[in-house]
Amino acid sequence: MVEFETTDPALRGEMTITISLADTDGGIDVLAVHDGLPRGLPTADNEAGWRSSLAKLAALVEADWNTRDRAPGEHL
Repeated sequence: MVEFETTDPALRGEMTITISLADTDGGIDVLAVHDGLPRGLPTADNEAGWRSSLAKLAALVEADWNTRDRAPGEHL
């Protein structure tokens, strides 16, 4: 559960986010379902925020993956 700390009444309230992960051929699909999105938070802004955050997470994970030590014969 997420609760925004704000003085704006349109952004107040509790929001539940349920995250599901599923293996795919090229990686992992992430599905985030939001219940109780505050009325003052446009859905498009919420989606853009998640896309930006997930892109940053992917960059960190990929950078770590590309710099870790590998055993002989281990491939990316």
